[in-house]
Amino acid sequence: MESLKIDLFSDMVFVFTPKGDVIELPSGSVPIDFAYRIHSEIGNKTIGAKINGKMVTLDYKLKTGDIIEILTSKHSYGPSQDWLKLAQTSQAKNKIRQFFKKQRKDENIEKGKELVEKEIKALDFELKEILTPENLKRVSEKFNFTHEDDMYAAVGYNGITAAQIANRLTEKLRKKRDQEETTIKEAVSELKSFPTHKKRDAGVRVKGIDNLLIRLSRCCNPVPGDEIVGFITKGRGVSVHRADCPNVDVSEAQNRLIPVEWESDGAVRKEYNVDIEITGYDRRGLLNEVLQAVNETKTNITAVSGRSDRNKAATIIMSISITNISHLQKVVERIKQIPDIYSVRRIMN
Repeated sequence: MESLKIDLFSDMVFVFTPKGDVIELPSGSVPIDFAYRIHSEIGNKTIGAKINGKMVTLDYKLKTGDIIEILTSKHSYGPSQDWLKLAQTSQAKNKIRQFFKKQRKDENIEKGKELVEKEIKALDFELKEILTPENLKRVSEKFNFTHEDDMYAAVGYNGITAAQIANRLTEKLRKKRDQEETTIKEAVSELKSFPTHKKRDAGVRVKGIDNLLIRLSRCCNPVPGDEIVGFITKGRGVSVHRADCPNVDVSEAQNRLIPVEWESDGAVRKEYNVDIEITGYDRRGLLNEVLQAVNETKTNITAVSGRSDRNKAATIIMSISITNISHLQKVVERIKQIPDIYSVRRIMN
């Protein structure tokens, strides 16, 4: 009978939970298989394992009679791709694949939403007036998506372009705006009707015309030293763009362009917001060194975010306050001196 037992169960191992429950697994199984047999969330949050009270690596081959305790953390980022090679059971492998599939969808939703919002801004619309629940539902159904997240995910993995979605979302307001087009003469007349106290000090003036509402465009964030053009908007004054900004189509908007120039005394607005993108090798302390470098140039940082990919490439997006183009160049050159920095560029939204 003893020999028969060995023959029957030679391809299986019987292990115990800390509470004494018996779990049957194929021979060659590792703690990852055990964790996913208990529960998917236990598996996804696994950070280590104890066998008979001693710490072991996740590639440890389980033996009959082992008592297994899985160590988890709510701060775990989930399984790694290597786990697919370590796991022996199809159940564990399938649950690991499901995790990555869901994770990729979440990433695509985020990426797609970012791209659509960028296209809407490029069309010079406010996000809050376009991204309403009713409008999103209407456009999602128009493209045969059951939910807006599915639509964003499709944009994220290039199943549909962000421009297509943005054009659909803004079509009604674009038609309305096109009907309200005015000539430069009419627009300037309207601009002059703004009360003086509403005029913003942007450090820019319209040549030959005083007392106009002027604002710096957020899509290209012009700063003193940049070549600039003015664009007359309906009811919102003159929007100032960099001359190379792709959001100003000179051929289509010739009748709404107006000459503008920077104030020469520099006393109006001392600081201008600029977004820069820094890429480099993802190593410990890189972000701190970048922040320190910017601080050395006596530059205020208004926002910073970062991410890294599986190829150890880090991307840092930073918003800084600078006085002119020379100041910006000084900041860029200082960041480039940091080891492992690949590139620094000014972002055009």
